Amino acid sequence: MVNLIRAGCNLRIVGDKGFDDDKLRDTLRALGHQPCFPTKKNRKHQVRIPKKLYRTRYRVENFFCRLKRWGCTATRRDKLAQNFLSLIHFAAVIDWLRS
Repeated sequence: MVNLIRAGCNLRIVGDKGFDDDKLRDTLRALGHQPCFPTKKNRKHQVRIPKKLYRTRYRVENFFCRLKRWGCTATRRDKLAQNFLSLIHFAAVIDWLRS
């Protein structure tokens, strides 16, 4: 999961170990953003990340877990992307109203 956190004029992109890639890190830095991904264990050069910032990503992961409760979003039964996106928006609004 990727989380976007505003930090001044640029964004800090927070994600899990699956996003640990030099090409992605370089692209994000070229766009003026700061990547915050932990490095994989088999990486030669470990990259330090702010632990406090990285801990905030659980909110995004929990949101996606709540979205999966809606069966149609988990299996993507809608054939059209527009219908799928509208269901995601609807589920997000319902989730936001409950909290």
